Amino acid sequence: MDERNDDESIGTLAARAVADARAYADAEVAYWKALALDRLGDARAALILGGIVFLFAQAAAIALIVGLVLILSPHVGPGLATLIVVLAALLVAGLAGAAAFRRFRRATRPRHKP
Repeated sequence: MDERNDDESIGTLAARAVADARAYADAEVAYWKALALDRLGDARAALILGGIVFLFAQAAAIALIVGLVLILSPHVGPGLATLIVVLAALLVAGLAGAAAFRRFRRATRPRHKP
């Protein structure tokens, strides 16, 4: 049956319960710390890969812009081709910036506004 020692006092049992609770709390803290460090490693890898993606996307955008200038140069001349491509790129950047600004304003609006 039950092999408990009936000679243990209430104080001993309470001390054991406190020690068990402390061990449980320490185990929970260790678990959450390990989980946080694991997630931090994943986030770090994602940031590094995101940086690599950004660099290659930027290189591709530069190649596209140079290609557009080269394509337009025989038709309108190099100066006007450069101007057309730069204005088009600035227009796209302006539209994307305006959209980002609207999203930022929406994300930082006060709680009581929809």
